Amino acid sequence: MGRPSKTERLKSARPLIMQSTLTFCKLNLQKLYARSRRLQLTHWNEDQDYADYINNLWATMLKHKALKEEALKLEEMLGTGDAVQILSDIVMEHRQSSNGQ
Repeated sequence: MGRPSKTERLKSARPLIMQSTLTFCKLNLQKLYARSRRLQLTHWNEDQDYADYINNLWATMLKHKALKEEALKLEEMLGTGDAVQILSDIVMEHRQSSNGQ
């Protein structure tokens, strides 16, 4: 019995997320993004790198008293990487729909 490979360890490191959980989290992230827009937390400086913007937006959501509780729950369910990726998808969808593309 040999040692597990890196790929095997990575596959078993996190349980798979069910589709219903992903759908729930995406809907809640959309709500958080809408609330953060109403709170004027989503301004993007065009000189800022997009990845930095998304990571900073997520960090702001985690710290803001009106968003913190829900953001922490979502991060616990998804992990930071997946939460940031879904948030990025939501922001891009919003930007595209706002630009009429």
